[in-house]
Parts: sequence; structure tokens; C-alpha cells
Amino acid sequence: MEAKCRRHDSRSHPGLGHQSSLHIAILIGLLNVALDVRAEPVLNESVCLHMSVSPALTPYIQELPRLPSIDISTGVQVTLGVYKVSRSVHPELPNTTFYCYGTSGETASCPGPNLEAKKDVTSYVRFENHLTDESHLFVVDPTLRQAKPPRGGIPLITHLHGAETEPKYDGHAEAWYTAAGDTGPAFVTRDREFLNQQPETLLWYHDHTLGYTRLNIVAGLLGLYFIRSAHEPPNLPSGEFEIPLVIQDKQFLPDGSINFPTKSFNLSVSSAPNWCPSYMGDVILVNGKAWPFLNVVRGLYRFRILNAASARTFRLMFSDSRVKIVQIGTDGGYVWTPVELADIYCPPAYRLDLLVDFSAIPVGSTIFLNNSYMESLATNNPTTARLVMKLNVVEGLPAQNVSIPTSLGPAPNLTEVISQAAYRQLTLSTQSEPYLREMLNLRVWSDPATEMPQLYSHEIWDIVNLNGLGSHIIHLHLVNFLLLEWQPVDVLKASRGLCSLSKPFGEPDSCFTEAPTPAESIGWKDTIAVTPLHSLKVLVPFFPRSGGSYNFDATAFPGYVWHCHKIDHEDHDMMRPLVIQPASSSLKRNRARIYKSRHGDISSSDPAGGADSASS
Repeated sequence: MEAKCRRHDSRSHPGLGHQSSLHIAILIGLLNVALDVRAEPVLNESVCLHMSVSPALTPYIQELPRLPSIDISTGVQVTLGVYKVSRSVHPELPNTTFYCYGTSGETASCPGPNLEAKKDVTSYVRFENHLTDESHLFVVDPTLRQAKPPRGGIPLITHLHGAETEPKYDGHAEAWYTAAGDTGPAFVTRDREFLNQQPETLLWYHDHTLGYTRLNIVAGLLGLYFIRSAHEPPNLPSGEFEIPLVIQDKQFLPDGSINFPTKSFNLSVSSAPNWCPSYMGDVILVNGKAWPFLNVVRGLYRFRILNAASARTFRLMFSDSRVKIVQIGTDGGYVWTPVELADIYCPPAYRLDLLVDFSAIPVGSTIFLNNSYMESLATNNPTTARLVMKLNVVEGLPAQNVSIPTSLGPAPNLTEVISQAAYRQLTLSTQSEPYLREMLNLRVWSDPATEMPQLYSHEIWDIVNLNGLGSHIIHLHLVNFLLLEWQPVDVLKASRGLCSLSKPFGEPDSCFTEAPTPAESIGWKDTIAVTPLHSLKVLVPFFPRSGGSYNFDATAFPGYVWHCHKIDHEDHDMMRPLVIQPASSSLKRNRARIYKSRHGDISSSDPAGGADSASS
């Protein structure tokens, strides 16, 4: 399962040619290993990878807050504004200035309110921009591709991450708008209609403005979005026994303000002078509070976890091995077979649905939820980043009539679908010339669209991470996908032109060092971590999870995107258009029998359907 953080996040099969360009990408990818992190900090500046440590704060002295909730299933439009507010993250630190979502400046919270939707009931949400400051909380790097409002101000656009959403409601990166009324080239409306026709799950909403995403999410613009159903599995903990946990990392200055880099890690770089490839903080916030505590009783809880960090991966572990952890869901909803875990692997943008059983822990016990994941650079692994929260086992009645399910539905049948799917190979790399930036398939945001799948088709995406240092976190808008297999790549050999990514393992000149390893069944995903020097293969159906047809035109303006969800990478330049093309006549005729069960048992539409379903 994904939460065990095995090597499942990185494998695939040999694929396309483009050997010369791939050769270049491999060479470029190796630059990540040699990042110069020796630059000395500059007085009064916050230098990437050399930020001053946060003030010393006492952990575990404030209780985990319950985030406010708003029912958006009533058919009445809900208006959420973005406001500049002052909020406390810790009693020993002065208040912090945030940008937060809320129905008013007084009620705005960071994270924003939980939005409670119902399956197959349309929700109407209006997102307003009430940020009237001329400049952002953080330094805006003027060299990045970004929104440029003619009258200045702070551009915003909200994306509902993981949703099957009409293009104009998706939160396209260039659909931004300001409080002064300026709009981006892809802007259509501030009003959203979310159909909520996908399976019950946990999504999240966050800012997605071109060149500002990393700034606005760190500033506080995110929140949880629940799709509920009357037909969810029985006997799951609910109410006070369902605990949403939004986990982030931040760095703070003594005045309480967020310490965000003002200078690049490499002071000799003239382009992108204010950009940091991976912002990571030394203070862990859970539901907006630094290292909180939670009182629990001896019984079963449901933890709904979101990693909302910019770049930090968490591997969460309870300090007492008697705590039982069972994963029942992931990004796209319930897994088909619950699995018991020893630890919880959670890269950025992942959502995890866990049952946590404290029945074996005596009253009076103290348990710690810690982070054991070690990032690639030593500067990103302060001791304080290993602490997450404390749990106190107290007297009280556990949830009644709850249990851990043994099955949540049939696993998808993929054999015939895989044989029909169109195939793409895509590379993840770092480029140094003309300046340092992250790239998808050697292309940047402004290049013409190349990922243009046909509606109602299946594709296999073979994603190869050519970087030697750090995972890339790949997110596709609109659709869910299934992990198939992973495979290690000999990048050093490839960089010398001594092998080919086009040849399968076993051939003398193949760059693959092992045969493909089938992935464990981790459920439907919209975000996947691709580990360094590995290839990963996923099956992507370009149609709704419920089967049949979308109730909107998925080919319409302004389209969708796919990108790295290390949001520093997304902003420079690791995001590409995802432009859905109209279905071929054969796909239109044969798209009806796509899913057989409520949880997505795939069946083939037509032996000819996949053959012309997409182009590589």
C-alpha cells in the first residue's frame, strides 16, 4: 500500500525513442545532485536553504483545533472570500499574518473551513478576492512565468484538487483575478458548480495562480473538501471520532511572520533570484497549530490526513507499536482491500483515510505522532521537523457500533484495458540553461500542448524521474489513475550515452537495471510521488469514475493541466497543459461499459476502442 512507502512510487516499462533529448534530460537531471548549498546567508535576507531557525517553541501545549465546517449541499450558493488576517499558531509566538478563506474576515481560518458536499448533489461556491494590498506577503520573483495584473495587487484562483470538474470551474492557472477586477487570459467566472458525481472521498481546495501558487498556499490558502454519501461503508467512526488532520511545515521569524526565502540558494544566479526549489520549514503545523495535542479514548478513530506542505514528505509513525493503523482510502476514495500499516507515507498533496485503534493503550498513556522521513538535503531535516503531535489517552466512552471492514469493493480488472491503452513516456528533469528550472518532458508551461488525450480513452503514462536528488510529485487534473509498476533506471550510464530508455530490461543497451515490479494495489490516485532515478507507470482513464459520460464538455476552454505538486517546482516551470480532445467515433459508440462496480471495476469498451484512443 502507498502508506507503507515502499518503492512503489517509481516504476514503469521501456518506451519511446527521443534518445537524444532524453540523453540531454538525464544530464540535466544530474545537476540536482550537485546543487551548491554552500552560499553564505546575506544580512537581513532569507536565503533559500540557509534561513534562520524559528524561535524556540514548547511543543504539545495547545489542543488540536477542530476546523470550522460549511454544508454546501443545500443548493444555496456559499461565498468564500480570501482575507488578510492575523492568527496565532503558538502561544509563545506573536500572531502571524495569513491569507485565509472564510465567509468573512472575522471567521476566516487557516486552513480554511471544511466544505461538506454530498455525492450527486451539486454545490455552488463563489470564491471572492478581498486582498487589497499592493504587494504580496512574500517576495515575488519577477523572472518567473506568472500572473501580471495591470493594476497590481494579489491574483488568486482556487482549484478543487482531485475533482471531476468542468474546465471553467477547475481553477486554471491563468484564470486568476484580483480585488481590483483584473483577470487572467483564461478567466471565466468567480462562481463554481461542483457536481460531486465521483465516489465519496476527501479532496482539497487551494490557490492555483500561475507563478504564485507556492506563495499563496504557504500564506494559508487551502482547505478540505469532503464528498459524503448515504451509501458509505457501515460502522465507520464519525462525528467526534473522525479527525481531519491538515499537516504543513513553516519557518517563522521572531515577530511571528512566516520566514519565506527572499534570495535563491545560489546567489550567483541572476535569473530567478528569489526562487527556492524546495521550501521546507522547521515548525510542523497541524490544523494551523504548532505541534498540538489531542485527547483520545481507548477505541477506534478515523483520521483523514492531508499533506499540505510545499515540498516536505512525511512518514508518520506512532511512538507506541500497540496503536493499530489500517488504511481504508486514498486520494480517489476507498481502497478495495484495507491494509494494516506500520507507518504512514504521505508526500505532498496526498490524502489518506485511516482507521486508528487505541483500544490496546492504557488510560493515562502518552503517544507521539512523529515524522521519520529524511529529506535529501541535511538542511531540510531539523530535529523539530520530526515532531508532529501528541496524543493523550483519557477516560471516556469509545465510538459505538464501529468496526474495521475487511473489504470495500472489488479490485479493478485491468488486463484487457491495459492491452488496448495508448502509451506515453514522459520525463522529469532539471535544466540549467538558460537558467535553473524544473521541466516536464523537456518542456515548459508556455510551450504548445503535447498531452492531448482523447475523451473516453485509456492511456498508460510512463513517467521517468531523471533527477538524482528528490522525488517529483505528479498531479493530473480531472482524472484519477492507477499505479501499475515501477522500475529503476541507471542514469549515470544513460548520461554517458551507454544505454537507451527505449529498450526493455534484459537487452544489452537497456537503461533499466531490473525487470518491472508490479505495484501493490494502492487504490485510485490523482497525485503520485515518482522517486529519483526511477520509472513509474500509471493507467489513466480519461472518463468519469462513475462510468458513462461527463455531464459537461471536458474538451472546452480553458482545458486542464498536469504538474509537479512540489509547488516551488510547479511555479518554475514544471506545469503543462492537459488538453482533452473529442472522442473518436469508435470510442463514442463503445464507451458505455467502462466501470462495473461503484468503486471502479474497469472493463474494456471495445477491442478497437483503445487502439485509436490517443496519440503519443
